[in-house]
Amino acid sequence: MRKIDESPSATKRRGIRLKAWVDRYLKIQDTRLKNGDIAATTHKEKTRMAAYLVSRLGNHPLKELEVRDFALILDEWLDKDMVSTARVNRGLWVDIYKEAQHAGEVPPGWNPPEATRKPIPKVTRARLTMEDWQKIYNATPEKHFIRNAMLLAIVTGQRRDDICHMRFSDVWNEHLHITQGKTGMRLALPLTLRCDAIGITLKEVIDGCRDRILSPYLIHSRHQKQPKPMSKDNLSDYFAKARDLAGVIPPAGKTPPTFHEQRSLSERLYRAQGIDTKTLLGHKVQATTDRYNDTRGQEWVKLVI
Repeated sequence: MRKIDESPSATKRRGIRLKAWVDRYLKIQDTRLKNGDIAATTHKEKTRMAAYLVSRLGNHPLKELEVRDFALILDEWLDKDMVSTARVNRGLWVDIYKEAQHAGEVPPGWNPPEATRKPIPKVTRARLTMEDWQKIYNATPEKHFIRNAMLLAIVTGQRRDDICHMRFSDVWNEHLHITQGKTGMRLALPLTLRCDAIGITLKEVIDGCRDRILSPYLIHSRHQKQPKPMSKDNLSDYFAKARDLAGVIPPAGKTPPTFHEQRSLSERLYRAQGIDTKTLLGHKVQATTDRYNDTRGQEWVKLVI
């Protein structure tokens, strides 16, 4: 453990401690949340990860922490195969130092976490093909909410949680309005949006969600005692049951596709149609959308002439 000189001159020379700076950093995140720049889930995760960093290195001056201090923590996670945990925490650390640079608490360019090796998770989940999607859809019970959820996933390209929160009242001016829970992005999808691969429009999918059950949500079940959003885990569970019933087997070394993989399939189908998938998925940068277009080596790349 390092011995820290507590004299006033030394304190001024060392600068602010990590714990004190993180407190200020989180106030910046509070403002960003209030202004709608980040989602509540993002704010919650940043707060949680920042607290862990403070528990490990909080008493050290921000300017005296070195690359090795952060690398050792990353190595602890990597030794346990917790690559994703290491990656997202490193991203937060880098941002903490960037904000410290803006505030003048560290010199320009001073960012020890950024010098650590960026953890790259190995993706083992299989991509979902259109052929397998059709098999899974056909294996679902007729008039079951999972069918409507699968259609919404393909036609809208949205995440599980956003699908669960879609309301009939979100439809106005011939558009379905969505505020993405993860990013806060506000989308308005035209009811005429049509996925040619399955031959159905967004309006037709929404109309198919209407039944005798009184619920404000597009995805609902007769077993729900109160009108509330369907659990996203329910979507995953019923999708997995239908997938296994359909006999969909992933390639060697891959895990079976999940409900979320429909988002990637939707992107690939719409990109082939010439639809602006970056806007559809609610991404700010094209590179993020391009990752969804990666088939992970499962499909032939065809030359179009």
